Amino acid sequence: MTPRLVVTCGDVNGIGLECFLKGALHQPPSADVSLVVDRQALLETIRHLQLPVDVNSDHLLAGSTRISLIDLARPTPLEFGRMRAASGALAVAALEYAATHVANGHADAVVTLPINKEACHLAGFSWPGQTEFFGSRWGGSPIMILAWKTLRVALATVHVSLRTVPGSLSIDHLTERIRTLDQALRVDFGILPPRIAVLGLNPHAGENGTIGRSEIDVITPAIEEAVASMHSDTLVEGPCPADGFFGFGTYERFDGILAMYHDQGLVPLKLLARGGGVNVTSGLRHVRTSPDHGTAHAIAGTGKADPTSTIEAIALAAEIVARRAHPASGVRTA
Repeated sequence: MTPRLVVTCGDVNGIGLECFLKGALHQPPSADVSLVVDRQALLETIRHLQLPVDVNSDHLLAGSTRISLIDLARPTPLEFGRMRAASGALAVAALEYAATHVANGHADAVVTLPINKEACHLAGFSWPGQTEFFGSRWGGSPIMILAWKTLRVALATVHVSLRTVPGSLSIDHLTERIRTLDQALRVDFGILPPRIAVLGLNPHAGENGTIGRSEIDVITPAIEEAVASMHSDTLVEGPCPADGFFGFGTYERFDGILAMYHDQGLVPLKLLARGGGVNVTSGLRHVRTSPDHGTAHAIAGTGKADPTSTIEAIALAAEIVARRAHPASGVRTA
């Protein structure tokens, strides 16, 4: 079976379409790919960047790559590098279309190009981010995992302010996050048995309560409860002090890492990946991946964008679709 992927255009004033088109030119995907976009905005992007891509009524040709075109017919004037409600409205329309398209069985997975959250909110988008949007549309318990090579960092909390993080962490919530990460590693990444590390919240993982008690009162009980209720071969260690864990290479011993908040996990991953990471939303009925960068308005329209992360996001979506169709059976793959 050839995976069927639908790609959303994201913010057309950013670098998303540039990365997608460059990726299609340089590395044809091993999947049937459709792009949801406004056709006129796509044509203007191609002309502006002077890319050797041809667009017909229902598809585009980039080298040897043929991409089906789903035209939303929502005229959106391009203003590269600018935050505009019109581009936000187009991005939201593409998300809505793709979520329904997959839910109705017309595609197997969504790859989302980066959105500008402020522009989307001006267009009526009410979710903190795309992860939460797909959770609302598809059901399940979404968990954000940033993946690069054998490093996979999941987040216990995602798009919330830092001061609300401690109150957002409960034993039940963390137990569920660990279980969901375990399942994602097994099903979506084909890793059997998985090795999971859980980071502490406080500096030095609380120093036995002298710097904070979240590790004692919440994180350790959650680890114990998760271990008692999961596959017996899953290894879970923690709470681990985050600085030394990444600084001294301890992360290399694990298949998945659960960080307590956004920057705790994603800053080290992005430093290591240098533009090659992929955002995976696991825990849902359907597959969604995304490049790990944002709209990069500072370089939008300049032709300088690196398509690596977009290429990887498309490839990983196809791999996960294939793994879900043919689950792993007891072989460690990482």
